[in-house]
Amino acid sequence: MNLQFFKQVFKYVAVGLVALAVDVASFTLIRYWGADLIVANTGARFMGAVTAYSGNHLWTFSQSKQATHWLRTSWRYVLVWVMATMLSTFLLNTLVNFGLQETLSKLGVEMMMPMLNFVVSRYWVFKRKDTEEEA
Repeated sequence: MNLQFFKQVFKYVAVGLVALAVDVASFTLIRYWGADLIVANTGARFMGAVTAYSGNHLWTFSQSKQATHWLRTSWRYVLVWVMATMLSTFLLNTLVNFGLQETLSKLGVEMMMPMLNFVVSRYWVFKRKDTEEEA
């Protein structure tokens, strides 16, 4: 593994921590306003996803700011986000049904997701077009 890989992991973690804070804070606030668990989790994950996508697109994976690059990566990111949100909601609902506290369950679930998301993001969502053509 090279230095570039470790820099990318560091950036991904930094962006992820900011996105996690946005996600958990949004979840807590949306629940406080009275929304049910699934609505709150989906809304909060959306807020975190916008934060993560923007940071990862521009900083972590150093993608172009051109609209074509945003379009190419955004549909992939949305697909991964939908699948991850379904998994997150299932896990969160399961933990809460076992009697665990909601916000702590949310934090725990969301801390597990980044490893899977990093691999998918690095090798598919933000994969550079020039390396796709070589494969």
